Amino acid sequence: MVENKKVKFGMNVTSSEKVDKAQRYADFTLLSIPYPGCEFFKEYKDRDYMAEGLIFNWKQDYVDAPLSIPDFLTHSLNIDWSQYQCWDLVQQTQNYLKLLLSLVNSDDDSGLLVHCISGWDRTPLFISLLRLSLWADGLIHTSLKPTEILYLTVAYDWFLFGHMLVDRLSKGEEIFFFCFNFLKHITSEEFSALKTQRRKSLPARDGGFTLEDICMLRRKDRGSTTSLGSDFSLVMESSPGATGSFTYEAVELVPAGAPTQAAWLAALSDRETRLQEVRSAFLAAYSSTVGLRAVAPSPSGAIGGLLEQFARGVGLRSISSNAL
Repeated sequence: MVENKKVKFGMNVTSSEKVDKAQRYADFTLLSIPYPGCEFFKEYKDRDYMAEGLIFNWKQDYVDAPLSIPDFLTHSLNIDWSQYQCWDLVQQTQNYLKLLLSLVNSDDDSGLLVHCISGWDRTPLFISLLRLSLWADGLIHTSLKPTEILYLTVAYDWFLFGHMLVDRLSKGEEIFFFCFNFLKHITSEEFSALKTQRRKSLPARDGGFTLEDICMLRRKDRGSTTSLGSDFSLVMESSPGATGSFTYEAVELVPAGAPTQAAWLAALSDRETRLQEVRSAFLAAYSSTVGLRAVAPSPSGAIGGLLEQFARGVGLRSISSNAL
């Protein structure tokens, strides 16, 4: 929430854990990461689905919940959290996702609870991104193909837990579309849990460059490579900051011990491909059932069938319309 309490008609109707006087969450380490609600995503749609440069107005009267994260949870991220009100929708979502991924990949045995006020919009947004990111790394749901993991997260994280798509679409609050279109912004290795896990298991080594060292260099330094009040936006195909992928020739330049490095790099390249496949499947299905008619037909009828069924059930499409 961007508020400490929700106020309706001058009455406090609900509040978040961070202002719970009964201290019912005293056993939790609380993180307050205010993110615009679904209303903000109408602005995203009104800007032709361009999230770049779209910044939430933090000076509105009802916005009173500051960002609050314990320092010991953020020291490894190299993010200036004091600037969160200056971030556009892309950077804010990326940085919050980096935080959540770092917590999931931490060394301790604690769990992570993610939720907004109702669990219908912002919650499935970040849970979907977490699930798809970890799946793309090959760490969870390993047996599922792109269309299958898409079906799972749409059905389970969004629809089963109450996302009111027909209401959101009628108001232009397309946070559902934003989530899956946003996959283009998290394809690079900086969002990969594989890098974190690999660093944990790396033995001490002598000096000299490895493939991972090369990956961490800036593009210009490493030579040739190959490759929520709330708002809404459509897509530049390349993700800002994406690093591309190395050629086999670059892998062959690495001395003895390179197989592990090459496998790690291949997994990162595979991550980008997998996320792009999920995004393409979603755009095609969404286009056929809700809008975006310029997108190519869906490679699978399953996810399109799910959206078609939902669209008919809530009255977006008549029963006589053709299904995928």
